[in-house]
Amino acid sequence: MPTELSRRTMIALLGGTAAGGTAAWAHDLRPDDPTYRFKEYEDIVNRNVQVRQVYQWPNIANAIVFANIRNGLNGFQFSYDIPPDQIQIVVQAYASANAATYDDFIWEKYRWGEALNVRDPATNQPATRNIWYSTPVAHTTLTPGRQPDDRGHPFFSDLSIEGLQRRTVLFLA
Repeated sequence: MPTELSRRTMIALLGGTAAGGTAAWAHDLRPDDPTYRFKEYEDIVNRNVQVRQVYQWPNIANAIVFANIRNGLNGFQFSYDIPPDQIQIVVQAYASANAATYDDFIWEKYRWGEALNVRDPATNQPATRNIWYSTPVAHTTLTPGRQPDDRGHPFFSDLSIEGLQRRTVLFLA
C-alpha cells in the first residue's frame, strides 16, 4: 500500500466515512462570525427595492438559469421601466451547481470538469476552468457604477456570473 494518498483518495475515504455515520467536521457559519460579513449581506438582500427574485440552482447541467436571470433583469428594466437599482435578484446555488461559484484554480486543481461532466466549449475537453464565471464584455466599454445608455450593448445580454454580478445579482453557494 502506498504511503502517500492522493487528494482524490482522501476525499473518497472521508466521504465514505461521513456516509457511514461517523461525524464529519464542518464549520457552522453564524451571523456573529467575522468571516460571514453579515452586515454586508444584510445590506444587499434587505435593501428597499420594488422587485425581488430568488432562483434556486441545484444542477450545474441546467445552465438555462443564466438566460432566465438575464430575461428577468431586462424584462423588468425595459418592459416595466423599473430602475435597475430597484431590482434584486439572488441565486442560491447548491449541490452540483456550487461548483459554478468556484474559481479557475479550484476547477483545474480538483478537475471539476471531469467530475461533473462539464466540457469547455473552447477545447471540447473536460473543463479546467469555470466556464460560467468570466464575462466576454470588455471592462473598457463600461463606466464603473453605471449601465450603458445603449440597450443593444452586450452588457445587457451577458450571461456570465461576472456580467450578472455587474448588474447586482447576488450568487450564494
